[in-house]
Amino acid sequence: MSTFMHYIWRNRVLTKEQLYTTAGEAIQVIEAGKNEPSDGNIFRNARLKIGSHEWSGNIILHHKSSDWEQEIQSRGRNCYNNIILHITESDDIETMLPHGEYVPQLRINYSQQKSKEYEAAIKGTQRLPCHKTMAGMEKVHLHSNLSRLMIERIEEKAQRIEKLHEQCGKRWEETFFKLMARNYGFGIQSSSFEQWAAVLDMQALGKHRDNLLQVEAIFFGQAGLLGEESIPEYYRKEALESSYYKDLVREYKFLAQKFNLKSIDAKTWNGSATPHLRIARLAALYSSYRATLSSISACETQKELEAILQSTPEGYWWNHLQFGGTTTSGCGPLRISQLHTIIINTIVPILYAYGKHRSDLNLCNKAERLLHNLTGEHNSIIRKWNDAGIYADCAADSQALIQ
Repeated sequence: MSTFMHYIWRNRVLTKEQLYTTAGEAIQVIEAGKNEPSDGNIFRNARLKIGSHEWSGNIILHHKSSDWEQEIQSRGRNCYNNIILHITESDDIETMLPHGEYVPQLRINYSQQKSKEYEAAIKGTQRLPCHKTMAGMEKVHLHSNLSRLMIERIEEKAQRIEKLHEQCGKRWEETFFKLMARNYGFGIQSSSFEQWAAVLDMQALGKHRDNLLQVEAIFFGQAGLLGEESIPEYYRKEALESSYYKDLVREYKFLAQKFNLKSIDAKTWNGSATPHLRIARLAALYSSYRATLSSISACETQKELEAILQSTPEGYWWNHLQFGGTTTSGCGPLRISQLHTIIINTIVPILYAYGKHRSDLNLCNKAERLLHNLTGEHNSIIRKWNDAGIYADCAADSQALIQ
């Protein structure tokens, strides 16, 4: 069975004009059905409106409608119980259920160009293999596809969060913090931040959460950034003479021994970006108790979220980008684009996953509303879509296009 046919039906690539049975009845797809690997050419639990009647049941796909009879012979007539639609590339015969009732057929017509675009997508030989098809869609069909892709992307993120939730001992606040920590890498150092967050003992941290210095000591110590060799030589003398740095080293030495802490290697952070200021921002957020899952769940507006997530460095980090590295700029509040990136990649998926976990539809709807209210992202993928004539009106669109 052609995976391309599966793709066309599962992703609703067909236009309204193509959704007619071979007998001329209009088909409205309410639910396309689910197709697991073990299901082969059957989509289960679909809902369709064919003509004036609504049907619930299964959909079966074949290259030729005559393949229907061959399958009955090999699998038995019970395999066609509850079939409500037969999809085929070639309707060479009419198809009939075991009790004698004809089954509506949909013939899928697609060009060689679309087939080539699909193959390019599967092989990864073309970055945007479907852009011509999407650019030629009517707006209503384009928005329908983008809406589906946006939900698909959130669902995939929610599944990853469920796995992280299991790894965190089913503690939601810890899950939220570690997800946010990863996204503080802003793509460039996300993997490094994720490795760092994985070695943070959140139960140990919780016992010292009211003391910012001790939180910073654990954060920087676990990041492997308190060793002298991790400080660039041209900043080292100034850093080592700093009373703040000395306090951190002293506190971490005590806490590491108390909780048997093991840090990651400082080389994990190799690259052009230094993580110190972002780690300091996370320490301030964590110590202040502001950015918790309960607090963001209670937010009703984007502005409320931005106020909770905003972190302006104080003390040593007001004018330092790393230990010993003084600066006169760059240590102010997070840029609005950074806040929006955190909301899109952290707040939206955690609210959606948490809402699903609690069967709280309001949280899931809130996550979706945030994406529709935020401006679309600007990155290399979105720029390619723009070049193809497709634009993101909001973050929901840009997430769909990335997907």
